[in-house]
Amino acid sequence: MGNMNFIQKSNLFSFTATRCLRNEYYHNDCRICIELCPKGAFHIVRNKLTLFENECVGCAGCIGSCPTEALEIESFDPNGYAASFMHQKDSTLSCKVSTPCLGVFDVEHYAVMALRGERSVTCDLSHCESCVLNENGNLKSLICSKIDTTNSFLETLEVAYRIERIDAKEEQTERRALFRKGFEKVKETLVNESVAHISMTAAHHKLPDQKMPLKRVLLKNSLKEIVGNVQTTSFEEKSPLFFNKQIDFQACTNCGDCTQFCPTDALFPTSDKQGIYFSQSKCIGCGICEVICKPKAISAKEGFDLISVAFERAEELVHYEMVTCHECRCPFPYKGGEPICDRCESYTKEFSNMFTMAKDL
Repeated sequence: MGNMNFIQKSNLFSFTATRCLRNEYYHNDCRICIELCPKGAFHIVRNKLTLFENECVGCAGCIGSCPTEALEIESFDPNGYAASFMHQKDSTLSCKVSTPCLGVFDVEHYAVMALRGERSVTCDLSHCESCVLNENGNLKSLICSKIDTTNSFLETLEVAYRIERIDAKEEQTERRALFRKGFEKVKETLVNESVAHISMTAAHHKLPDQKMPLKRVLLKNSLKEIVGNVQTTSFEEKSPLFFNKQIDFQACTNCGDCTQFCPTDALFPTSDKQGIYFSQSKCIGCGICEVICKPKAISAKEGFDLISVAFERAEELVHYEMVTCHECRCPFPYKGGEPICDRCESYTKEFSNMFTMAKDL
């Protein structure tokens, strides 16, 4: 079960360990799906995320929350649904009519549906309160949080469309029977009618060296269409959707660990390997780069630029002149002063007593 190359499946639901942040980097502590799953189907085994298939009910409530799209349900692709939403006659999303649990969608999906459909989207949450999947309240709370984040983003863009909610409570009846009946109906409908967008994410994952989540690609392409009509494209405030980074020139050693472990290639080296670029459009805010950086040279930075996101522009955060160390004769990133690398300098200071001449004793 702990095999990194193993795709675990539970009926229609699947978990791909190789795309999981928790499995990408040993010290990452992403627990979103663990805390969200109403049935406790996810467990940590030998510090790796593992799906216990016999405990999973395939509700799809966790899918939209996975930042790297490691979770999928075979009968419904939220990316394909969002991309084709403009062709849907009904703008209402409901787990009893057209979709699985609305937890299948992320902020990017809601934004894409509003922007591409050029209309407001209505989420029917009237039965969430009494749903068996929402026993601890986490699922509805997260769906509402995503809707609020999307509306804040749409307001920033100054577009008229919003993600609206239907919150009226329904009669409390046999909740488990209601859920089973509703899910089976949706599953049957989706299998019969949504073939066009079932395999969109699967096809994206098969592309060579494609690490960027498809939901980010869809949002980026949607922004291309409207960014020319947005009055302000550069913002100084922190965004829950787009992330920014900075690198301290003096602290950075240009070791390359941050570029090697970035799961989406948001950080990548310059062609001469003497600098580091950063792409806001690809960053998912996982924080791996900040944790792995030994000298703590990388840190989060406020502000985001819509044009950089839409057109995938990268910014060079740091660049060094490589010179040869006078002690070990190895190249190192020069930052001024004596041409001696940090390793030789620290070694000389720590073990200076070993180089004391006999005449000086």
